[in-house]
Amino acid sequence: MHDYTKAHNRVRAIFFLHGAAFSSWVPHIPLVQERLDLGHNDLGGILLAAAIGVLAVMPIAGRLADRFGSERVVRYSGLFYFVAVGLPAFMPSYLSITIAMFALGFSGAFLDVAMNANGLNVERLRGRSIMSGLHGFWSLGGFAGAGIAAAWFALPIPIAAHLPTVLSIFLVLHVIMQAGLVPDAAVHAQTSQHDIQQPNPSTQNLKRRPLIVFLLPFGVCAFIGQFGEGVITDWATVFMNSELSSGPTMAAVGFAIYSCAMAATRLSGDMLVMKFGRAQVLLTSSCLASLGTFIIALSPHFVVAWIGCAIAGMGLAVILPLLLSAASKATGKGGGTVVSIIAATGYSAIMAGPPVIGAIGELFGLVNAFIVTASFLSLIIPVYLLTMRRRLQIAGNG
Repeated sequence: MHDYTKAHNRVRAIFFLHGAAFSSWVPHIPLVQERLDLGHNDLGGILLAAAIGVLAVMPIAGRLADRFGSERVVRYSGLFYFVAVGLPAFMPSYLSITIAMFALGFSGAFLDVAMNANGLNVERLRGRSIMSGLHGFWSLGGFAGAGIAAAWFALPIPIAAHLPTVLSIFLVLHVIMQAGLVPDAAVHAQTSQHDIQQPNPSTQNLKRRPLIVFLLPFGVCAFIGQFGEGVITDWATVFMNSELSSGPTMAAVGFAIYSCAMAATRLSGDMLVMKFGRAQVLLTSSCLASLGTFIIALSPHFVVAWIGCAIAGMGLAVILPLLLSAASKATGKGGGTVVSIIAATGYSAIMAGPPVIGAIGELFGLVNAFIVTASFLSLIIPVYLLTMRRRLQIAGNG
């Protein structure tokens, strides 16, 4: 039997580089805001341009990945992405940076869909869950990129040289690593015994439904999970600083704890899925995410909120990769189509969550806003009980 370990390691590297490149750009946002004298609304506008770029690519990225091969789309979208990440830092005007941010969002999501699709193909060939670990490598890349940026800013080196230097290195590594990705044709050529199931009238009837109908519960769960992730990412530090008087430094510690818990859980998530099954991991994740957010909301002190951040990070970590893996396995469809449908709902939630919670916080206070978020995260449980149980049975536990 063919050993796909090399292909697995290559797609891990692609995830790592994607995360490292994005986190290299993030520390430049306040510098761009200061250089162009952007107000909060102006900054929100250019960030919205990136979000629009993400949504614009979703209808086509999955189809192109399935039609031409995810490995090819990874190759060419990566060339675009590692250039686009550096453009906003050097744009001279509001209009030009808005266009650059759209390009960043568009190219980043294009690569995101393709690399997830390729990861699903490797998972199918290896016959075991790997998607959570791949997302863990994205988190590790994020830590690496942010750490390099912090060190660079602290040294007597021109800040303007940071992005061109690191992105050039990432681009070269991307070109090297993408050459070893498994082609989609290998998946179509290999018929795995794991994919041959005995006919079951109930599951056959379920799978005969239109793809969008079959995937709808996966999308709903992805929306719920990514909604919570967006809220924690954008509002947890604000909550600790304003409601618990933590100060910016202690609030940042809380977010670092959340990020570390998420990365560690993602790296161990595939083992958990193999041992306990997708259904139990999904339900436990929902409970932990909800519990952690409740603890943040009701914390009497920011140290208690740190505990909530850790629990929420563990709960939110594997929801999206688990859903992508299960949906691909259950449908037997090309990874690009599955990823684009589910990721579109997830990205929509990440964009919708923070402003919705901001509006609730403005009207009723941030404590109540976080309680609403915690309650919302628990809705994965009834969605599973009503619609997901049979779908996850089709997907199996591997």
